[in-house]
Amino acid sequence: MTLLAIILRSIVDVLAYPATMLLFWVVMAIVYYRYRRLAALERQWTARSPSPLTRTMQSLGEGVVGGVAASLLFVLLGPSIDRMGLGFLLPAALALAMLDARFVCFSYAAGLACICNLLLGWPALDVASAASVVGVLHLIEAGLIWATGHRGAIPVLVSGLDGRPAGAFLMERFWPVPAAIGLMLYYPISSVLPDVIAMPQWWPLIKSTAPVPEGMQAVYALVGLTAILGYSDLTYTRLPRRKTGVTAAMSAAYSLILLGLAVLSSTRRWALWAAALFSPAGHELMVCLLRMAEMDGRPVFQVPACGSGVMVADVDPRSPAWEVGVRRGDVIEAVNCRPVSSTDEMLGAMNVSPIAIVMDVRSALPGRPAHVRTVQIRGARAGLGLHLVPQAGDYPDVRLARTGRVSLLIRCLKARLGRRRK
Repeated sequence: MTLLAIILRSIVDVLAYPATMLLFWVVMAIVYYRYRRLAALERQWTARSPSPLTRTMQSLGEGVVGGVAASLLFVLLGPSIDRMGLGFLLPAALALAMLDARFVCFSYAAGLACICNLLLGWPALDVASAASVVGVLHLIEAGLIWATGHRGAIPVLVSGLDGRPAGAFLMERFWPVPAAIGLMLYYPISSVLPDVIAMPQWWPLIKSTAPVPEGMQAVYALVGLTAILGYSDLTYTRLPRRKTGVTAAMSAAYSLILLGLAVLSSTRRWALWAAALFSPAGHELMVCLLRMAEMDGRPVFQVPACGSGVMVADVDPRSPAWEVGVRRGDVIEAVNCRPVSSTDEMLGAMNVSPIAIVMDVRSALPGRPAHVRTVQIRGARAGLGLHLVPQAGDYPDVRLARTGRVSLLIRCLKARLGRRRK
């Protein structure tokens, strides 16, 4: 039996045992709930009606591909699940999320656990194995973000640094990832081993520090488990595809560095500390760099000045507007020979001739021809498929605050104290 066949069988076995099957359906329920909540927001902000079930099943298909890749990496590295400290990482991640929701990422919990292990000898875990889990999951997450993170981006309204409203895109994706993770078992030398594949001498890359009991032989078995990966971001200085590309590149670089330190830590003591410290510090540096790049950039979808048209934030694929070549970043200057400078003016001009609509369109994005072109749309009674950059007052600004309950409690206490002092 080939290695790939064993991995696929281990992934399928996720649904064969009550414990792993329960975990799988819990993860699926969480992903479905998140997509259902996102679909409600999307219906509020746009005319789209996405199906949460369809998105959940699409994410499952993408997650299975990611799970196979993660399984191959786990086999290549060779960490054992009983040495990863998952019993500590899960509660630690949930506790850190109470301070700030972004701390739910394993990179912070694993860094804390590894540092405590090196200083105090507790909790019992292998630093290289714990770091490899974080590195592999982030590497798979980077690939999924690069491939699909931009899909379903929702156009929203934010306030720019200059106070002017600007169009932005909210991107949220979640993936159930069934994967096969290794577990080191010991069998008597005389026993017959099922489905054993001989590995090369250099394997594994992460060497186990636990000695093999006398008269026993070590066997690296695969256990199927389901993880959940997620991506949530807001961009107004880049197009969604470019933003996810930058995020994926930085996440992949972080993962490769961490995996390199995990492999080195098997033979070099200093790499243990480097991996333990880089797990949270490197992730925090990546988050800060991405945030700074977003804050220092120029808004792509800035609301045009009065009298200069209405900017298009997004276009539904295969819609009437898409078919005639209207794209993100185009500015509609006139509709049915009437200049427009707001959504209301555009709707009023469309009502003059709702069957055949003539629009003067100009591209405002760099790298595209800036000349004004005229397009004609016929039979658009069901809608044009356009999502315009909202004007101030169309609906409240979108503000994403990923804070934990402790942070929210502190804010509420400060607000109450401030009112009492007044």
